Amino acid sequence: MVRQLIIDRFEGLYAICEELAPAGRQEAGKKPARSGKDLHFFGIEKSELPENAREGSVLVIGEDGTLSLDEEATAARRAKLRAMQDNLMGKPAKSKT
Repeated sequence: MVRQLIIDRFEGLYAICEELAPAGRQEAGKKPARSGKDLHFFGIEKSELPENAREGSVLVIGEDGTLSLDEEATAARRAKLRAMQDNLMGKPAKSKT
């Protein structure tokens, strides 16, 4: 099973990453209910990160334990967060045309 992490922040020599819930553990279209005990954080040395990884990046841990940057998932998360921020600020949604 492939695991996904999001880089939450950097602290010193480490990237603090939150594990994303596997898609099979949540109902379709619903945000998973998360409590403090459900969150899993990992400290990964910056030197182990893929090039261009930064806060908010989605990382994939391969079957062999290698880390790679999922640029498509990262872009999708950033767009979703940007849309949520715009909605909160009362800005009109941008059209995809």
